[in-house]
Formats: sequence, structure tokens, C-alpha cells
Amino acid sequence: MSYEVINVAGRPMRLLGSGEVFPRKALVGCQGIKGAYSQQAARKMFPERTEMFFRSFAGVIEAVKSGLVDYGILPIENNSYGSVRGTYRQLLDADVTIVRGERLLIRHQLLVKPGNRFEDITSVRSHEQALGQCGTFVRSVEGKVPVIPVLNTAVAARYVAECGEPGAAAIASPEAAEAYGLEILENRISDSDNNYTRFVCISREPVIYPGASRISMILSTAHRPGALYEILGFFASAGLNLVKLESCPIVGRDFEFMFYTDVEGNAADPRVREVLSNVKKCCSVFRFLGNYSEG
Repeated sequence: MSYEVINVAGRPMRLLGSGEVFPRKALVGCQGIKGAYSQQAARKMFPERTEMFFRSFAGVIEAVKSGLVDYGILPIENNSYGSVRGTYRQLLDADVTIVRGERLLIRHQLLVKPGNRFEDITSVRSHEQALGQCGTFVRSVEGKVPVIPVLNTAVAARYVAECGEPGAAAIASPEAAEAYGLEILENRISDSDNNYTRFVCISREPVIYPGASRISMILSTAHRPGALYEILGFFASAGLNLVKLESCPIVGRDFEFMFYTDVEGNAADPRVREVLSNVKKCCSVFRFLGNYSEG
């Protein structure tokens, strides 16, 4: 493997040579169980793969760090419901690198045991992100039946298939319906038909593949007037397109915030590395997550 070691805001990264390509085959860790959306994202990234499933995002990250799996797949952002903050919280202190991204069209559907009708439903389960993305539907049933957040959409589907509650329903994918022998009672219950989730692939190796065009960071500015403006000025003066800036409260602080930030750029460019170095100097917290391409 040919590469050059570069310094990206104080973090040594291996910049792979132009002849290196992203692997097609790998042992991949996904959160959830068979039928999860993470599994579908893994299928798009790695046409030839073996999958291992883990209960939590932290479990996926630990499997990558320990070498139990080659790569991990994590949801990071939905275009209608925002960032998956649980992923960002785990990535903040994890010694892993984002090496690729993938956008997946999310088709939430209402799944029930075969033969059930809408009036038979006694509860609805899904992941909190899916419930948020189906807000109109959820509000239509709240107060009539319990709406219960669970660890994963596919976990909700498996519960419906295996539980002793005849009227249980799940919000999950058509792939989960097929995996667990459920019927699709209502199709397209998302608030938007243009419902995409971004998934990222993480590696324990600090590498940047050829064609990388997106840089992801977590940062917190100094608590003073104009601090964020100064940081944004670095990106603007270098002509770097800011494609994401989302604030998240810092737990235990008095209205202080972290920012989940993405810009378009390639760290192979020394000017980009200079910008990132300048940004880091102005931040109380700076975490370079990776420089990668996205499908």
C-alpha cells in the first residue's frame, strides 16, 4: 500500500496513493440486527462482506478499535431529523477515522403480524430517529396506543414477529418485513418521501482514500464574542464550502455548544491543512473525524 503521512490539525494521517481503492470485501460491524438500515448501508459500501451485529453504536466502535471487525457502519445524519447525536457523542473520544460515507433512502413502513388491520394495533415500536422522521403518523396514534422507542428499527420488527402481543406494530424497512415475515400495513409513513440518512464507515486506521472530498469535525469555540465568526472566516477566505454546521448543547455547561461541522475539501491540499490548523487554534475542543468521499 503506497501512502504519504501528512499532519492534519495535529493528527498524523496516511494519504493513500492514487492507485489505492476502497475495498469491496471486509468484515463489517453494524448496529442492530438483520434487516437494520445499517446493514443496507454496509451492502452499498462493501459488495462482498461478512456482517457482525452489535447492540449499540459504542459496541460497533469498540469492535473496530479492537480489530474484531475491519470496519464499522454508523448513521450520522438524517436530512429531515438532523444529526444522530448518539453517534457524534461516541466519535468525540473514539480513536477511529471516518473513511467513507453513503446516503441511503429510508423507506419507513408500518409492519404488523400477517392478517392484522389498523384497528388491531395495540402498540408501535421503532428507533427514536425513525419515530421522529414519521412525526405526522406518530402524532396520529399517540394517545390511542403506546409509542415505544427501541434500540433499532429491525429490533422493533423482530419483536413484533416474536412477541406474544398480537397487536404489536413496528416502524421499519421493507427488508425487515421480509426478514421477519411481517406484512406492510402502511407504506411510506415518513414525513418526507425524500428521506435520506447519511451513514459513515469508520476504521481504526487513520487513512484518507483518493477522491476524498468531505471533511467532518467536532469543535467547540472559545466562549467569547465573535469566536464562531472567526472560525467561519477561515473557511470562507480559503473558499471552502461549509456544508454542515449544527450546534449541540454541552452537558453540564451553561448554554455552551459543540458544533458538528462538515466542509468540502481534500486534506492533500496544504491550504486545506493550514485552514484546519488555524481553526483548531481557535477552538477549545477540536476533533478531526475524517476526510472521505460519499456515495
